[in-house]
Amino acid sequence: GWRFSPSWLLGNMASTSGEQPPVEVGSGLDVGSGLDEPVVATPTPAVPDGGGGGATLALSLVLPLVIAAAFFLLFRGRSKSRGNRVVLFGPMGAGKTALSLQLRFGRMTPTYSSLAKTVGRCDLGGGGANAVTLVDVPGSGRLRSQLLSEAASAAVLACVIDGSRLAPQCKEAAGALFDVLSLEAVQRRSPALLVVLSKSEARGAASPESARTLLEAEVQKVRLARTTMADTGGAGTKDIPGFGAAGFSFAQTRLTTQFVSASASTPQLDAVRSFVLKHVG
Repeated sequence: GWRFSPSWLLGNMASTSGEQPPVEVGSGLDVGSGLDEPVVATPTPAVPDGGGGGATLALSLVLPLVIAAAFFLLFRGRSKSRGNRVVLFGPMGAGKTALSLQLRFGRMTPTYSSLAKTVGRCDLGGGGANAVTLVDVPGSGRLRSQLLSEAASAAVLACVIDGSRLAPQCKEAAGALFDVLSLEAVQRRSPALLVVLSKSEARGAASPESARTLLEAEVQKVRLARTTMADTGGAGTKDIPGFGAAGFSFAQTRLTTQFVSASASTPQLDAVRSFVLKHVG
């Protein structure tokens, strides 16, 4: 009943020579120690797939930025929109109402001084594509609050001065201009400023260049008078920003400013229409 076992023979030959028998891979023997101890394999923990979690994390980080950028662009676009409101102001008898009626209806009608503002739609280009809202504010100083209320939302401020009576008209207009230009809403929105010298058909009517020089000097006088009164009374006063002790100049304001000659009777209004259409919308 005895059987020949090759493995037994190999084992005895190895023990005789002092060598370890070869061990088959996966036999469970520790080759280094020579002891027949089983080797316990430590399982490697499975690494979870992080693809889905990473995408969720990235989305949670990017989404708030996208929403914030969308709101920024939306409100930025709204803030840049000037609107289409054109406010006419200036001294009494300057020709504001005649100018307004000629722009709105294309004809001259008898006018008179009023203590109420007039608001109407005006199509400056035909076909309704270039319609603006034209506001004619009375020139009385007692109604200055109406002017400031309208100026706060204007796209274009149009100061009308009788070019045939430049000196007294500039003196009267300077106070209104100072109040408008020192208004916080005007400083923030920076509407365009158009100074219209009406009645340009009259003999001796002033040029835009001479009107600019004289009006800047009159506004500076108002600035000095207002600041002197404030210093004497110990109270603060509004001022047009960016000047300090320097003299006033339209070129140094934040507003795009232009002086033009116009006539409601001729009519000569192309320069007015062109400026308004360029700065509304």
